[in-house]
Amino acid sequence: MDQLISRSRLGWVVARAGVLAALAACTRFNPGSFTQPESLYHATMREFRHGRFTRAQSGFQKLVFDLPARDTIHVRARFYLAETYFGLRDYVTAAREFRRVADDFPADVLAPDALLRAGDSYRQLWRRAELDASNGETAVATYQELLGRYPRSRAAAIAQARIRELNEQFARKDFMAGTFYLRRGAYDSAILYFRQVIARYPSSSLVPDAYIRMVRAYRAIGYREEMEETCEHLREHFGARADVREECGDRGIRR
Repeated sequence: MDQLISRSRLGWVVARAGVLAALAACTRFNPGSFTQPESLYHATMREFRHGRFTRAQSGFQKLVFDLPARDTIHVRARFYLAETYFGLRDYVTAAREFRRVADDFPADVLAPDALLRAGDSYRQLWRRAELDASNGETAVATYQELLGRYPRSRAAAIAQARIRELNEQFARKDFMAGTFYLRRGAYDSAILYFRQVIARYPSSSLVPDAYIRMVRAYRAIGYREEMEETCEHLREHFGARADVREECGDRGIRR
């Protein structure tokens, strides 16, 4: 019995120590207690790297307020202040703060990354293809600006990949609209959207599907010549696909 009580008491002591440690951690970080900017910056970065974005935000805000713009810590504090907004999913504020870093300090090493992260913030605001795409368009414009201003940067290479991903999403938006109209018998509208997928996003994975649905729309409204031309293109470029053979037959397939 005494051994059980001892074990129970030991567990209580350990649990209490854990609670006290957690409470101490919650009250440990106080930006106002630091007298040296370097010390505050490193302590704030520790909070940031542990995902404590609200606390890190207060540290970066103090650094930005206290330090002159010419100080290198000021620039980094501005950049990571924007990152805290991103971490807290306040993407509108994050985009604005990243943009300010890139515009106010265009020669700084962080400027390309700031533009990249501004684009990322707008991208986060457009996560579903069926929703309004204005934030996605702003993201692409920001990435393209990055490519123009800092073409040889590491951030530019990432931006190119981001643009390809967004173009796929734009293509999906138009494809979904075309499919919507196709199902409702609005064949002319459907054809316009499928043509848009093909013309605007030729590298999209949805291009062959857009052609196939155009064939279905042409067949439904009796446009035999346009249907056959589209089938010829499908046989030539996507003839190995089963759905192409189903829609167009396998005559003249080139593999």
